[in-house]
Amino acid sequence: MADQLGGKGKPMIMSEFGADGLYGYRSPNQVKGTEERQAEIIEENLKAYESKEYLSGMFIWQFSDCRVTEEKWFKTRSGTLNNKGIVDMYRRPKLAYNVVKKRWKRSENE
Repeated sequence: MADQLGGKGKPMIMSEFGADGLYGYRSPNQVKGTEERQAEIIEENLKAYESKEYLSGMFIWQFSDCRVTEEKWFKTRSGTLNNKGIVDMYRRPKLAYNVVKKRWKRSENE
C-alpha cells in the first residue's frame, strides 16, 4: 500500500506497538495487564517487524508509564496511568524491558 501512495523506496518506521503491563503484576497465565503478557506481545512484534526489509526502524509505545488526564475514558485506567511503558513511572524495568534490551544487544553482536 505504501508503494501505491508514493512511498516506494522511502524509509518506513513502525510506530506505536506494545501492550499494557502493570509493574509487579505477574501471572504464569499471561493474562492482560501482566508483565509476562506485555513482554510476549512486544517480543512477537519485534520478531515480526525486524524481518521486514522495508522497515527502517521501530518505536515501541512507550518507554515509561505516565499519568494521564482524569477526564473521559482515561478515568477507566487503573490509577489514571498509562501502563504501556517498558519501565514504570519510577523507571523500574518491567519484563518487557529485558526483551528489548536482549534484542538490541543481539543486534550489536551480529
